[in-house]
Amino acid sequence: MTCRVCGNNDTTILPVGKYADFFLLRVDTSKDEFRLFSRIDLIRTRAAILPIRALRRIRRMLMPPMLKPAVPFRTDMQSCTLCHSITPCHEYSAEDLLGLYRDYRSETYNRDRISVEPWYAQIVNDVGSHPLEIKNRNAAVDSFLNKNASHFAGGSMIDYGGSDGRMIPSFAYNQFDSIFVYDASGAPLHASVDARKVKKIADPRAKTYSFLTCMHVLEHVGNPKALVIEAARLLAPGGLMYIEVPHELTKIVREDFEQRIIDTPITIHEHINLFDRSSVGALIGSIDGLELIDDAEDVVDLGWISGLIGRFLVRKVK
Repeated sequence: MTCRVCGNNDTTILPVGKYADFFLLRVDTSKDEFRLFSRIDLIRTRAAILPIRALRRIRRMLMPPMLKPAVPFRTDMQSCTLCHSITPCHEYSAEDLLGLYRDYRSETYNRDRISVEPWYAQIVNDVGSHPLEIKNRNAAVDSFLNKNASHFAGGSMIDYGGSDGRMIPSFAYNQFDSIFVYDASGAPLHASVDARKVKKIADPRAKTYSFLTCMHVLEHVGNPKALVIEAARLLAPGGLMYIEVPHELTKIVREDFEQRIIDTPITIHEHINLFDRSSVGALIGSIDGLELIDDAEDVVDLGWISGLIGRFLVRKVK
């Protein structure tokens, strides 16, 4: 199958995807043509000892089979040999995933998620809102963009997938006269956001903005490459794009894929795509008209967890 991150056709497919309970609640997974079903609770990786196998054979001879109903068990995931990304084989559209993001982190979202994933109650007030997350994420973006300040020349900016606007760094406020937020959720701008300079919009205009940020979006979408192409259309010629993603793809997971080990499932939740440092660089390199200016990788303390973050500055050259 073709990689939806970099377009490479050399991929490995394994039945290791497992849908999280909240994903199952909010998304119609019956559209996934790669779903696998099971009548048992686990996959045996080794045969039972001989006496047990003999007893099972006798029981099958003496008693009619009583088959459990088949239930969704796993789904196929693909790993790209070029960019290393791991994605579901099924491509979910933006409309398919709206159930996850229309009320993102609102009261109804939190209530529904806790109802099927009780552990989420322990972090619900910190995810995306912990003071350290706001402070450290914005400080890290400021540091990276200030290092590349010579590439910027003012104009207007759009935060693609910017939610309530709290992740707009001070660099942007200082550099741009107007800032727009485009997001799938109905979240209003947070009270801490300067509403004199920042506005939410529903219909961004093509070839308009001199700078676009796309932070922690690509791990959530069905086709990351298509989204970057769509976002690039909003940039004026010579415009800049800043992409930020979590690097959650570990060496262990990559090695399991290379060895075709399927024991440990990969949970499909809000983050449906896994990346490492190779992934976004290969994505940018596969799109005509985009060039990578700078990239970095660092660990950020979010207050409730620490995350390895990848940063990429891209120019639209035509």
